[in-house]
Amino acid sequence: MTLAFLISLGIFVAATWTLYPVLRLQYQQQREVTSLEAELEGLKERNIELAEQIDRLKTPEGVEEIARQDLGLVKDGEQAYVVTGKEDPDLDPEAVNARTRSTTDEDTPLWMRVLDVIFGVR
Repeated sequence: MTLAFLISLGIFVAATWTLYPVLRLQYQQQREVTSLEAELEGLKERNIELAEQIDRLKTPEGVEEIARQDLGLVKDGEQAYVVTGKEDPDLDPEAVNARTRSTTDEDTPLWMRVLDVIFGVR
């Protein structure tokens, strides 16, 4: 009984020793694919937003909006006021990165976080 157990244990250890690097590489690549797909989806959404913004800016109303916001131009009889302290979220690199970032730890299921630790991902 003890000899059979030791042989089984030896076979298990040898199989684990042999298969672990392959499984680790496969898991890491799958996680990278998932992460890149999520990033691609965020970039596609951003492209749609930018295309809509371009279409809006091609109209006379869009040109007037930019002239008023960015250049401070006013029509005859109007007065311009500059309000400071608010950043444009579309120009903030962190906001753009947040939209294109892959899943966060809160979005990752527990079992996947356990596999991440086992296979050394991140």
